[in-house]
Amino acid sequence: MGLCLSFAEFAAAREGSNIPFHLQQKEGGKKLSPEALADQVEVQLFDSTNKERNEKKLGPLRQDEILVKAALDHSRDMLKRNYLSHFSPEGKSVVDRVAKYQGKPQRSLGENLHTISSSEGLVDPQAIVAQMMQDWMHSPPHRKNILSKDYAYLGVGCASDGARIFCTQVFAGENR
Repeated sequence: MGLCLSFAEFAAAREGSNIPFHLQQKEGGKKLSPEALADQVEVQLFDSTNKERNEKKLGPLRQDEILVKAALDHSRDMLKRNYLSHFSPEGKSVVDRVAKYQGKPQRSLGENLHTISSSEGLVDPQAIVAQMMQDWMHSPPHRKNILSKDYAYLGVGCASDGARIFCTQVFAGENR
């Protein structure tokens, strides 16, 4: 079990107040490539989000390929350039990322971000997803995105290098 940092601790660490965080991963088992780990986390985050919605008697979110592309692009960029923000270093937002694939969005959009890292390597997709969902559901703005009646679609994209994983959820309403 390695020392890991969730997005809340990542932000606190950047401000100089580091809170130790340990991701409880299962040891052993088949080691996944960073790409396979990211793929499994994406699928499980999508399913876990709809599970949370179902528990609140909300309809499931449908997958949207444009949102998936926007989410994946952002996660890959954050991993490559080592930042965690709703805005790229150039100031691009979720609206800009979605517009890259469909022109100016004609629907409401929302975004959740998370990162977890481990000096010993990330090996357990279920533990990663459980921690991310727990963190998001305990954060009012993230929880609001997950449980919003205004959203009908979800795209999830994750990028990993084996020691870190960055995940982005992009939510969207119906087209107007």
